[in-house]
Amino acid sequence: MTQNKNDFSRERSKAALLYMIIVLMLVEILDTYSTLYPTVIPSKVIAEFLSNYPENVAHSIYAFCIAIASIGTYFVLLNQFLADRKGRKILLAFTVFGMGFSSLLIATATNIIQYTIYLFMLYIFFSSDIWTIYISEECPPEKRGQWNTFVLMGGMGGALLLPTFRSIFITETSANWRGMTYFAIVLGFSLSLLILLTFKETQKFEEMKENRALREEMPKFRENLKILFNHARRTELIVILIIGLIAGLDVVFYRLIEAYWASSGHVSETEINLLIYIIAISVILGYLITGILADKWGRKPMLYIYSVLAPVSIIVTVMSVNLSGVLVLIIVGISVGIAYITGQGITIIARLITVEITPTDARGTGSGLRTLIVAIGMTSGLFISSILILFFGLGLTFIILSLPHLIIIPLTYSYLKETKGINLSDVK
Repeated sequence: MTQNKNDFSRERSKAALLYMIIVLMLVEILDTYSTLYPTVIPSKVIAEFLSNYPENVAHSIYAFCIAIASIGTYFVLLNQFLADRKGRKILLAFTVFGMGFSSLLIATATNIIQYTIYLFMLYIFFSSDIWTIYISEECPPEKRGQWNTFVLMGGMGGALLLPTFRSIFITETSANWRGMTYFAIVLGFSLSLLILLTFKETQKFEEMKENRALREEMPKFRENLKILFNHARRTELIVILIIGLIAGLDVVFYRLIEAYWASSGHVSETEINLLIYIIAISVILGYLITGILADKWGRKPMLYIYSVLAPVSIIVTVMSVNLSGVLVLIIVGISVGIAYITGQGITIIARLITVEITPTDARGTGSGLRTLIVAIGMTSGLFISSILILFFGLGLTFIILSLPHLIIIPLTYSYLKETKGINLSDVK
């Protein structure tokens, strides 16, 4: 009887694990889509709300607006701390609902101020790494990168739906950018209910909660920060935070590349939709390549490769946009694809390392802190870019803000230790 019971428990555990992965894939579909859809509509938002300004001024104002909106990402630190205090499940459901609700508000915007406020709200929710904590706390150490990849690959649906919906709502004769929010609204509301009603908390959090009950204490934000910066691997955490800051600086490229193509006069709306398909495929390849090679080669080699390719690919993308016909699609398609692979890759690697060098009690806070620093880099880069665009235009601004990626190479070599295959139970 005991053997049968144990077999049943193991079977039920496998079923629960499979269900968790499926749900997290849906979360990643929503997260990917919500993160990306504002990046493929700026030319239409600018045309509707900022058409009275000269091109460089309109681009500058839009960059300034999304800089303000990016401050919403700072609240991710609070979300992650609450994930340590209240649990992974409730915060996961909350952030998923927030993506749907914010998208609903964006669809109702009637001016650039409203659009900025609602985009600010979306930024609060779509940058959460709670699903990463879920998968990292439930999977074997040697499979952590691959399991993250499985969930990220599930997010390919969000990436592929992006150009599909854009080709429907935005064409040579139609500019219904609000239609891009519909999918996020429906999935966000329905998925939040699904998580609340059926999802389970991670075992490691349940164990941690039991230990807290025995000690009769709850985590406090300041104490969690002390844990992180008194930890033996605090230097590595600081370096990861610096890498996050650098990675955030060139966000203007990913937020305004569609507007750059639209304003160049050399790329049609149909070609933009095709290039966005290439971007979507590149995001998927970035997830796949990074997850597999990070487990095979290690985290550090991937940081070296991506830190070189990031500025090179952005430079090629900018300099090739004035080409015409098939040539522009081939060269720009390849270069922008590499840019998105490297951009996603650096984020994935930094996210993995953060989880692998922080103790369980403060893991959510550590992940949130990394996201906060990335957000500070994004805001700083966008404010800086709003000034640079006025004088140099979008193209040169993209290049200038991509060059700091090269600093990641010596930082990685000098201060980071390889974390491939590390057991999270050993991080105390």
